[in-house]
Amino acid sequence: MSTDTALIEKREELKRRLAVGEYKTLVDIFLRWFDHLIRKFTRRSKPLPMWFITLLLCLVVISVSNIATGRNLTQTIKLHGLVPVLAVNLLNILNIASLVILNQSIRGIFTLWRDDILDATDSITSLEEFENWLRLTCNWRLHFFVTISGGILNGLNLMTITPLPDVYTSYGWIFSIVITAFLISMFISAFLYLFLMFILLSARMHRYNLKLFAAAPSNSELVSLLSGKFSYFLYFVAVFAAVSTLISAWGGFMPSFAINLVLFLWLPIIAIFVLNQTSLSSVIRRAKWKTLNEAQAKVEKIRASKNFGNQETMDAIKRLMDYHDRVKATRDSALDFRTYLSFINSLLLPLLAFILGNLDLVLKFFGRQP
Repeated sequence: MSTDTALIEKREELKRRLAVGEYKTLVDIFLRWFDHLIRKFTRRSKPLPMWFITLLLCLVVISVSNIATGRNLTQTIKLHGLVPVLAVNLLNILNIASLVILNQSIRGIFTLWRDDILDATDSITSLEEFENWLRLTCNWRLHFFVTISGGILNGLNLMTITPLPDVYTSYGWIFSIVITAFLISMFISAFLYLFLMFILLSARMHRYNLKLFAAAPSNSELVSLLSGKFSYFLYFVAVFAAVSTLISAWGGFMPSFAINLVLFLWLPIIAIFVLNQTSLSSVIRRAKWKTLNEAQAKVEKIRASKNFGNQETMDAIKRLMDYHDRVKATRDSALDFRTYLSFINSLLLPLLAFILGNLDLVLKFFGRQP
């Protein structure tokens, strides 16, 4: 009884904290500050839409990068060319927008757990696992340290691998490279932190105890909700990879086919898919064996009475064994045709982007001229 009471109290406490917005990521704090700053200048009382905040943030970062060069946009395009300048700015916009979208997806996980998963969580250990994940995800000090450190390290790395022709070796250009590399690397590092938090949640899911539909755990609504959330994240990574590939190819600074497509695109997508499905399978099997063990315990209880001459006793054992076999025959995973189709589509997106961005090379490879 005390365990049940502690479990209920823990659930309600977590739900209360999530409902009042106690858990905030570093991106939440930054976007809220940026929103207040804009509203202070515009004298607007209502919060701005998230898409508008993201658009303004992109414009601010691009403007700072251009101002740092000491040249206006027209001069920059004249010096470096229209396509490279647009491609770099589009990649910057993609990185910033992806960070905001990923952060909103994390907020969606908070809502999913608050409204559905917490009530179905069947152990204090699972609740503590999720609470630890919340604290790590919303540890803004650690996130800030990773963002700044990653910004410095990645910025220096970008500077070392970026060739600087003689025309670019002025102090203004070098300063621009430093500022731009640092700003964009900060957004990339902040993105990677939240990305790893999502991966960590998926990895920890295999230890969760959830109340699922006893007769067929894989057909539970919660499994469908979790599978949908994980599939959305898989598509998000695939779309991000596809758009990055397309812009990089269009801008003329795309890496080689094998490294870009296999190492940096397909392998993460495959790893995320496998991790998601194995975690869901562990949750389903745990719930399934709970039902099987209960059925077995009831059969053993009836068998212990040794009243085998009674027809009602034999019928009860037969019904329990039929139920046991039916449950045992159900699927141990959330994999179905839609899941496989979603996975295949997520792999095809980067490939199609590569083909579209390098159509001339692909046609030459097949012996045709464009």
